[in-house]
Amino acid sequence: MKIHNVAQGTPEWHALRANYHTASEAPAMMGDSKQMKRTELLHAKRTGLDRDISWWVQKYLFDKGHDSEARARPILEARIGEDLFPVVGTEGDLLASLDGCTMLGEILFEHKMWNEQLAADVRAGNLDAHYYWQLEQQLLVSGAEKVIFVCSDGTEENFVSMEYFPVPGRAEKLVA
Repeated sequence: MKIHNVAQGTPEWHALRANYHTASEAPAMMGDSKQMKRTELLHAKRTGLDRDISWWVQKYLFDKGHDSEARARPILEARIGEDLFPVVGTEGDLLASLDGCTMLGEILFEHKMWNEQLAADVRAGNLDAHYYWQLEQQLLVSGAEKVIFVCSDGTEENFVSMEYFPVPGRAEKLVA
């Protein structure tokens, strides 16, 4: 994995993402996204035009999600006994913006905002394709052994996690 010295959300990060197939786009690419159809992704890639983000979505989803992620990181670090560092990396034409990665790169951290259905799925150890394609690409790009997938609001009370390991055949299907 080639590590890029860019922070998520910056203009430099957006410029870098424009040149790669990103992990957050993987569910749409595979036809399994809950937010974007595959045709919308192909149109955005072809034209270079991204969907406009409203102030409300930015403030109440993205900003709130980043805040929850920042507060959840130390909770997970305490549980695993290792520090986690945000990383943006590429491998070939694939890019992954990792919410966290251990120093040796063996464990990744992926955070999603708390919601009851996702929390129940995590407790059951059963992720929808809308989530696992992103994790598969993160593992492929980073070479990590596993992702600790967290659903939280940044508090101990609303914090559930599960370990996700690559599923044989998924990475090949994703690349194809």
